[in-house]
Formats: sequence, C-alpha cells, structure tokens
Amino acid sequence: SLWRRSLVLHKADRNIAKLFSLSIRLPKFLERFPEAQILYMARDPLSVIPSSMSLVIGVLDKAFGFWSKPEPVRRRWLDRMYKAWILLFQKFYEDWTTGVIDKRRVYIVRYDRMMADFESVMSEICDFLGHEMTPQLKANVHARGEKQRKYESEHKYNLEKYGLTEEQIRRDCAFYYDTFLPPLGEINKPSWPVNGSSK
Repeated sequence: SLWRRSLVLHKADRNIAKLFSLSIRLPKFLERFPEAQILYMARDPLSVIPSSMSLVIGVLDKAFGFWSKPEPVRRRWLDRMYKAWILLFQKFYEDWTTGVIDKRRVYIVRYDRMMADFESVMSEICDFLGHEMTPQLKANVHARGEKQRKYESEHKYNLEKYGLTEEQIRRDCAFYYDTFLPPLGEINKPSWPVNGSSK
C-alpha cells in the first residue's frame, strides 16, 4: 500500500528500495511481488562482518555501555552476532543454489567489481532492468567510475577486537566465496540469463 502511494506521489512507475533483510526471505518476496527485480550486493565477508558489528556495537555502547560489560557477556554477544551473519550468507546461498530463487529476476552485483569497473557493471544492470542508458546517464556513470577507482576506505577493522580471525571468516564463509566471489578473472558473463524473461 505504501509503495503504491509512493508511485502516485512521485508520478513514477517503479519503486526502488534498499532492503537489508531481504536476502533471508527473497523467495517469498519474489512470489509476493511477481514484477520485482533484485540487485543483490555480494561483498567480501571480511568487510561486511566487522563493519556491521562495529555499527551495531557503536549503538549498543552508547545506549548500554557495551564495552564496559563483563567479558563473558561481550563474548557471548559477539559470538551470536557472528553466527547470525554466517546464517544470513548461508540462507541466500542455499536458496540460490537449490533453485528456490528465480535467477532471471536477480542480478548479483559484486562490490569489488563495481568499484573497479563501474561502467560495465552499470551497463549490465541497465540491461537487466530494461533501463535505457542515455548519453547523460552514461556520462554520469563514467564520472562516478573514475571517482570510485580512486577511492580508498578509511575504515580499518581489528578482527581480534571482535574475537575473529581472517582464517576463521574465510573458512566459515568458503561456500559464499566459492559461489559469489570467485577470482575476478573467472567472471565472464552476467549472473542472469540474458535471453531469459527478467521483467
């Protein structure tokens, strides 16, 4: 109902929403909204997990003094938060690999590829969505691509602070790396059937 109101208000024919929790209920969402198309961001768990934990802990620390809690309490929470993230990755992976998700309606956007080759990724996204790549949009995309190739994140996370190691994350998320984040040299085609019905 809210999305229909938004279309009327903005005199538009398409809603665009950033839905963080969609990956764990994507099959039901696609069933409920048969015209929906999904852009799924696949990003390195080594970046996603500590970044997300830092964000949530920042809120908890201001509200409840998280870092002043007894070590066993902090450790229990960190362990549960970490396992929850693994489950989020695993749920999408299982739905994707077992055919529960209609892959014709989902485009996997690799974060690392988007940062390195923004123009090609945006061209593929426009093809997937059936959106015209106008000269003005192409110029904007090129300008953004140039800027992103020079971007370096200032955020550095100490995994040890969260009781984690790189080896642990790579081991626990091996299924995700193998399926969605293989070496970039192995990526040679879009993540959806180009000749399939994607609209």
